[in-house]
Amino acid sequence: MKRARERKMPLTPLQKLGVSQLKVVGIIVSPTGNKALVEDPAGKGYVINVGTYVGSNFGRVTKILKDRVIVEEEVEDFFTGKMKLQPVELRLQKKFGEV
Repeated sequence: MKRARERKMPLTPLQKLGVSQLKVVGIIVSPTGNKALVEDPAGKGYVINVGTYVGSNFGRVTKILKDRVIVEEEVEDFFTGKMKLQPVELRLQKKFGEV
C-alpha cells in the first residue's frame, strides 16, 4: 500500500477536511445503494456513496448503514511505521429531543 502523502491525485473538497469535521445529516436507503448527505463546517452539503474518498488521510467510504457511515482511513502504525486501515464511524445527527 502506498503512503497517502506520496499519491499524486487531485484532492476533492471532502479530502481537504478531517473526517471528524464532517457531519452526517441525512441517509437515503435504496435497493440500488445507500447514499449519505454530509455537511462541512461551513454548512455546505455533499452527497456521498460507497467508494467516495473523504478526509485528509485518504479515507474511503466502505459502508452506509441506516444510522451511520463507515470510513476506512490510512494511518501510520506508530510501532512499525507501516500504513494500515483504520475504521472511523460517522453517526447520523439526531434532531434535538429525538431518541
